Amino acid sequence: MSEVLSAETTAREEKRGLSRRRVVAGVAWSLPVIVTAVAAPAAAASGLSATAGLVGVGSAVTYLPSGGTGSGTNRIGTGPTAFHIRNAGGAISSPITGTINITPVGTAGAGAGVQSVAPAALASSSYSASHAYNGSFTYTAGIASGQTVDFPIQFSFETVNPSPKKGDVLSYSLAITVTLPDATTQALTAGLTVTF
Repeated sequence: MSEVLSAETTAREEKRGLSRRRVVAGVAWSLPVIVTAVAAPAAAASGLSATAGLVGVGSAVTYLPSGGTGSGTNRIGTGPTAFHIRNAGGAISSPITGTINITPVGTAGAGAGVQSVAPAALASSSYSASHAYNGSFTYTAGIASGQTVDFPIQFSFETVNPSPKKGDVLSYSLAITVTLPDATTQALTAGLTVTF
């Protein structure tokens, strides 16, 4: 009996030109198209494709005194010489910002910091009681499509009294976070040493 009713229902639906099977088949075939059409514009919307990286990690670098007491008081050490941003996407015309954090590895009697990252403007730099350094920077000149901008790092050391013993080698951990205008971030890390 149920087979007869089912056959009659199917026959009536087919006379109207629309069956349950056709509706289900139509929905099944249209879903992937709808998902693809919605996802594609979202992926292409940002247009930013930039990468940041450190240059010369482990190179010999000069540390200037934070108190600015002259070239005779400079210290030598190791660290990266710069960081860069490579733009492989559309032109970046909004500001790029970032933070710089340098923390001592173990106990340290003085901190290591950054004096400049020109052409970016360095701001809000300070040392904590534990000799950790925190700073921020902003770059507003923009980066054209296909261009790489280098940011040479001029390191400094914290001038304290009493100073670490002559010949002491102190180690630090460097962390730079670069934030692009679309709010994506990239973290760069390296080790530093300063010979006092």
